[in-house]
Amino acid sequence: MATQQSVSAATLRDILRRLNPNRPAGFDEFAIPRVPRNSNALRQLRTHISADPYAKALLSGHIGVGKSTELFSLKKELDSDRHVIVCSIAETLGMHNLDTFALLIVILEACIRSWIDRLGDMPVGLVDELVNHVRTLVPESKRPPSTSRVGLIREIQPLQELFGAIPKKISTGGQLAKLYSEVLQRLALRYVSPAQLATLDPSGIAMSCEVMLKELESRAKKPVLLLIDDLDKVRNPAAQTDIFLDRAMALLRLHCGIVATCPLDVLFAQRGRELDQVWGTMYILDPFPVPDLEGATVNDPTLSPYLTILRSVGAQQAISALQCRKVAHASGGIPRVFVYSCSACVTYALEAGEPHVLDYHVDLVQRDQTDLWRGRLEDSDYEALAAVLDSGGSNVPRAVHLLRDGVLIRDGAAQDVKQFRAAPWVSPLLDSYRRRKALPQPVEGGDRK
Repeated sequence: MATQQSVSAATLRDILRRLNPNRPAGFDEFAIPRVPRNSNALRQLRTHISADPYAKALLSGHIGVGKSTELFSLKKELDSDRHVIVCSIAETLGMHNLDTFALLIVILEACIRSWIDRLGDMPVGLVDELVNHVRTLVPESKRPPSTSRVGLIREIQPLQELFGAIPKKISTGGQLAKLYSEVLQRLALRYVSPAQLATLDPSGIAMSCEVMLKELESRAKKPVLLLIDDLDKVRNPAAQTDIFLDRAMALLRLHCGIVATCPLDVLFAQRGRELDQVWGTMYILDPFPVPDLEGATVNDPTLSPYLTILRSVGAQQAISALQCRKVAHASGGIPRVFVYSCSACVTYALEAGEPHVLDYHVDLVQRDQTDLWRGRLEDSDYEALAAVLDSGGSNVPRAVHLLRDGVLIRDGAAQDVKQFRAAPWVSPLLDSYRRRKALPQPVEGGDRK
């Protein structure tokens, strides 16, 4: 990559628009193109899904490591052999009211819309059967509550609030899709307490999903593959346990293949060992290789994916190879962090009226990230982080919240004792904590890069 060029403000603005960290790479022509990855986990996942049309698999990894990108890549690869349906939880529902019941509604609504969009309207008999499931789930009652029916009314009241007034006549797939779309809208726009969510029995919706998927496979004449994105962003431990463990059979028994993202911290939490028994092999997407801070050549293979990202959006005009190396090193190998940092660098250049990114813009972005977390971390966080690093990767359950937030980075491609490392931007804060507590520096093998 050549050194920086002087570019116009319009060009910088165009680069800034393309450097969108919240859009999965390869999603469309406006997104950053996907960078091919040499990942053993991805190869095994593709082999598993290709061999078994009803395989159920979880893809885990840090938020921003590229799981959504790989799901969309999988869709493109298998679209001709499978009827692929992508469910984006964050865009459809949001994460605050998510549990198994809500997830099944997302899946059902996505299946109905996929049928209508790709296969035409649904058969009347199928629509009637699914509508009967809804009416059984939310029975209408005009009588005043008797003492013996108070418990039942308390149980179905949350459902009545979510489903609203069910139309007397639903005869088309579009009308049924509209009903479930309105339910999702209510779930997305209002707060439903965990106690209310716990009262919602997902068995009726699960039955609708099972019927729908079997009929969809029959009409499409090929197996259905569900790609469920954004489940890795579920932060509530109760919701994580509900979806991936306690009610996992609601997904595992569906008549289709499933690849769903999974929070990395769940694997190392108290009940993480049960995931192996419930789901089988877990596929973990590792971060990009992290280039050394000092390097003299752009041919460094560890720098290649980052340079590819910049070139794909024309950002090599504004960010030099040396600056790219520095930002890539500070990203800890997380692609979204790298793209976000490059975007912030270009923003600083635009704000200052400079024709390209300057070195001090890179320093400002890294300092901003460190300062952002300075007030978020407590001594107990630093203690948990130091315990993992100094032990060469033990004591991770004590630091699962740091793993979830990307403060602690897990890289399975690294050497055994270096598979866990602190995010580069937190290292100055951890060093300050060690000095303040007069703790020894980490020994060889457990050090931070």
